[in-house]
Amino acid sequence: MMKLMIGLLIIACIAPLFIKGPDGEPIMRIDDWAIDLPEPVEAFFSDLMSGRTPSASTIPSTRDAASAKVYRWQDEKGQWHFSNTPPNSDVAEEITIADVNLMDAYVPPGPEPVAVETSQAPGSLPGGVPGADQMQEMMETVNSYQATMEQRNQALEDITGGGH
Repeated sequence: MMKLMIGLLIIACIAPLFIKGPDGEPIMRIDDWAIDLPEPVEAFFSDLMSGRTPSASTIPSTRDAASAKVYRWQDEKGQWHFSNTPPNSDVAEEITIADVNLMDAYVPPGPEPVAVETSQAPGSLPGGVPGADQMQEMMETVNSYQATMEQRNQALEDITGGGH
């Protein structure tokens, strides 16, 4: 079964090279499978394939390292930091780095604002502790819920015949 699947895959890849299109030419040519690479990348792979060590000029890069600005600075704990953007302070020193891979510094999102209560509920004590009048109101609410639950339990017992 596996050999059949591999055979079908090979046929599916090769068939467009032989099937004629409306103009009488094959639907696909081998040249259609070629990837157009930028010239520096092509030179890099050419050096590799011929056994030569790629020169610095043929190594592909996404940015011009000579024009990249890199800053370094030391924090109050003695830890060194490097970035392409200087910190808010004037302690950063601009340095030049050649022939390296560079990536943009990660900028973490700013802290979310913390909601601060400006006023307390009437009758409450500092620190969010309820006052005596709030405590009385809470006790009345709890007693009301308790009475309702006792009524429902009694109704259930009456319906089920005492539950025994």
